[in-house]
Amino acid sequence: MHNIKQIVIIIISAAILTSCGKTFTVEGMMTDAPDGAEYIYLEYIGLIQATRLDSAKASKGSFKLKSKAPECPDLYRLRCGTKNIILSIDSTDHIKISGSWQDILSATINGSAESEQIQLLRRSLRDSTLDAHKAFAIEQILLNPASPAAYYALYQSKGGKAVFDINNRQDRQIFQAVATSWMVWYPDSKRTKILYQQVLDAINTERREHNNNIMRTFIEESETTFLDIDLPDENGENRLLSDLRGKVILLDFCSTELDGYQDYIFALRDRYNAYHTKGLEIYQVYPDRNRLLWEDQVENLPWVTVRTDNGVADAVFRTYNVTDVPTLFILNRKGEVEARCTNLSTLNEQIEKLL
Repeated sequence: MHNIKQIVIIIISAAILTSCGKTFTVEGMMTDAPDGAEYIYLEYIGLIQATRLDSAKASKGSFKLKSKAPECPDLYRLRCGTKNIILSIDSTDHIKISGSWQDILSATINGSAESEQIQLLRRSLRDSTLDAHKAFAIEQILLNPASPAAYYALYQSKGGKAVFDINNRQDRQIFQAVATSWMVWYPDSKRTKILYQQVLDAINTERREHNNNIMRTFIEESETTFLDIDLPDENGENRLLSDLRGKVILLDFCSTELDGYQDYIFALRDRYNAYHTKGLEIYQVYPDRNRLLWEDQVENLPWVTVRTDNGVADAVFRTYNVTDVPTLFILNRKGEVEARCTNLSTLNEQIEKLL
């Protein structure tokens, strides 16, 4: 039994050493090197810059380059002077290339279907209008959004104009398709994490702009300025937001069920204590499910607290386009919404400006 365990350990260790030592090879014959180019370089295309991995004399035409294999498919390039061929490298690729540096997009690539796909994308970009190429690129991306070719296509540009704009909603669907696929297949890849974050940032930016536009429209269309709220407080008495007209108001959509609720309340109390005598009021709207627990939590608060029976589904949340709590607004003395606050650290400055 002891000998069997030793054999198993040896086999596993050998497998690990073999996998760690995997390399890929790029070889072939490329003629007509650019003037002044002495070497052919194999480079890794990083997120910020390219890293040189291996080189060969350009004057010989023939070359054989190799490097450590990536853990998941990634992008590399074969470069001679200003000319380059983009390659998709998998863990055990052996790629053969032949052609002329003067017509690199006609070079023949064998051993990597993804690299051939990238060649097609580059030729399409060169030979087609931007719109025609975009249609072709979308078709190719959707065939296999988890491919390096799909990732490469997202960042192509022509004449200084990007083929896909992540801030355009339709284009962002293409970015999302690739980001989601890469997250499934290559969750640990740096490219995956950066791409996924870019998509999230674009979505959040659009949401903020959408919310701001809705709020501006509400204000412009409101005849009485106030987008009024009429809800019962902890004593069952209905309290109107408009009753605070003439004051600077912090309109806060909050919940006692939030993590860190007490710290949040302390932060608001500090502002209230500092500015209440100068004309600051707070009007809090709670969607809490447990009325008795809510009443107990807000009983000693010195400002107006009201609660909806319908939770976040109440019309008041739609009126102010609130989807998450806490969400805080600052209203001026006329009842106009001055700002939707996302950072308590800037709240004092905004309050003082209105007071």
